[in-house]
Amino acid sequence: MNGWDVTVSGNTTHYRKRLYDAYGNHVGTIGISRPMKQTAKKKKPALYSFKQVSSQVLQAKTSTKAMQVSNSIRAKIGLLKKQLKNGDTDEEEVLRAILHAEMVMRACNKKKKNLKMEEAAERNIKAEEEMPVEPEESPDEAESEEEIKELEQAEFEALMEKLELSADEMMEMAKETVELDEELDEMAEALSGSMTPEDLEQLKVKHRSDEARDILKADLKYLKALFDRLQSEKENAGKSSFAGAGAYDSGVMLSLGGVDMTVMDTGTANTTVETGGAFDAEM
Repeated sequence: MNGWDVTVSGNTTHYRKRLYDAYGNHVGTIGISRPMKQTAKKKKPALYSFKQVSSQVLQAKTSTKAMQVSNSIRAKIGLLKKQLKNGDTDEEEVLRAILHAEMVMRACNKKKKNLKMEEAAERNIKAEEEMPVEPEESPDEAESEEEIKELEQAEFEALMEKLELSADEMMEMAKETVELDEELDEMAEALSGSMTPEDLEQLKVKHRSDEARDILKADLKYLKALFDRLQSEKENAGKSSFAGAGAYDSGVMLSLGGVDMTVMDTGTANTTVETGGAFDAEM
């Protein structure tokens, strides 16, 4: 802008120019103020692929491989937390990735435990096939085990009374106890050698189904958060474009004869002021 004095104050740029008549006499000053466009620094995306992490867990076929995958996911979580601490990566994206990774790692640890159980059952089935048949448990031994179970149940009920748990808490604890009992029963059966090959195959199907459901839940939660973020950005972009049409209109102030006057600016690059003569105020 030739002939203009330019100053910057905060986020606003100020342009000022002295006006002269045809005889070179100073007759006034024109000033234009324009807010500077704010361009937010775009942060780096999180270094994370949710599909890759989920696929690694689903593809693990042994407890050793599941353990390696779990350690790999734990390392990814550590890296994501470092990205979050540095502050140069999209915070919301990193938090979404950490939540997904932690959910998948729990599913992976469950798979590792399940695979260990299945591997133990396979070893016992193989050993059982090579060993002679043992005599069945005597009626006295079975009765003794039943008495022990009844005693354990009585002790459990007495403990619940002492804790004075609410009905909801009792229901939640009962649910967890049932799930734990099922897991213990599966483990006991696998380790005892009483599981048949058919039982083992059914157990594997149940385990893979449970693990896949947990991973699917993590993936859907991740995708929902991603979709919500994209929708929010789309709505905000629409609002910004609607409001932005007049966001950068110039403010023009004309001073003639010691009197300041605000002039509406239509956004043109050239401004002509007439007051008994022509004054060039080209920008």
